[in-house]
Order: sequence, then structure tokens, then C-alpha cells
Amino acid sequence: MTEKKAYTVQEAAAAYGVSADVIRAHIKAGNLAARYPTSRPILGAIELQEWFEALPSEPK
Repeated sequence: MTEKKAYTVQEAAAAYGVSADVIRAHIKAGNLAARYPTSRPILGAIELQEWFEALPSEPK
């Protein structure tokens, strides 16, 4: 089975247990790089993993 290379905002949100609004906010803030092959963003699996690993480990 081939590992998924890119995710929609909704798929990324489900995969990481957050809402689509959280993903969109991180894209808008520049914390998460999106690509636009169409008018809808997609997120690379590697970029998502790096974003996740860079999140704080303690609540603010």
C-alpha cells in the first residue's frame, strides 16, 4: 500500500485530531505550507509532520 503524499484541509484535520479551522489558521499564519494545484489547498505529508512536531508540548 502506498503512503499518502498529500492531504486536503479536512483530511489533515482528521488525521491530526484538530478542526479544519485550526489547519486553515496555521496556513494563514504561515506555520503550515499549502500548495494550490486548484483553488483548494493541499498539504504535503512531510510538511504536516514537521508542523505537528513543531507544536508546543505544553498548553499556553
